[in-house]
Amino acid sequence: MEHLGRPRLPQTPAALSRPGIRSGHTPDREPDPATDPATDHIPDPAPAATAPVRARTPGVGAGVPTRRSLLRTGLAVGAAATAALAGDLWAGQGTAAAATVDYPSATWAPASTANYTASNRPTSYPINLVVIHVTQETFADTIRLFQDPAHAACAHYVVRSADGAIDQCVREHDIAWHAGNWDYNTRSIGIEHEGWVDQPSYFTTAMYHASAALTAAICDKYGIPKDRNHIIGHSQVPGTDHTDPGPNWDWVRYMRLVNGT
Repeated sequence: MEHLGRPRLPQTPAALSRPGIRSGHTPDREPDPATDPATDHIPDPAPAATAPVRARTPGVGAGVPTRRSLLRTGLAVGAAATAALAGDLWAGQGTAAAATVDYPSATWAPASTANYTASNRPTSYPINLVVIHVTQETFADTIRLFQDPAHAACAHYVVRSADGAIDQCVREHDIAWHAGNWDYNTRSIGIEHEGWVDQPSYFTTAMYHASAALTAAICDKYGIPKDRNHIIGHSQVPGTDHTDPGPNWDWVRYMRLVNGT
């Protein structure tokens, strides 16, 4: 995705009718339960009613726990454990954080909700393309731009040059504004790669391997053929003026890695 640093108009269907705008979104967003913190209040266990004093059975001393005291202890321990789990979920830890990403090796770095369209793919739209981009920015600046609500663009994933680390910025079921074409946006997953199209040194072995593994997993998940008709560059999107990933991107090497050959 070239020219990341330049704010753009939202990619809305209505904007398609205006000169120079070739893609769009419908700015309605559905709440995403996977990213909402748990808000249920967990009540403390109700105090047990005071039992009438009864004569002790011979041989049962004060140090021997009764069935009632064991029940009270179990309720207290259970409530404390549940409260601790709820606290972890609220803080974004444990299973709540794990459920946020679609690709296990990715780190969640959410884009601004102003930069994508909430959806329920593949129910709402099929997913049958992967679009390869180059950021024309550093990894950190790309994430910052995706989190800027004025940027009006983002991709699902960003791959770092140095070590192949992957951040996920948009859930796969949502529509990221990355292709500059609404039809292609609705049915694709966008993957950005840190670097510049004219600086091949950014396209490291770590980046190729990490990105290819991600693309292969996406193709397996949605039944996308692992070929150049379905794994495309941003430059192949109809109506785009972008050139990424550019002539320095090694498509032969990349597709061999995607296919495990």
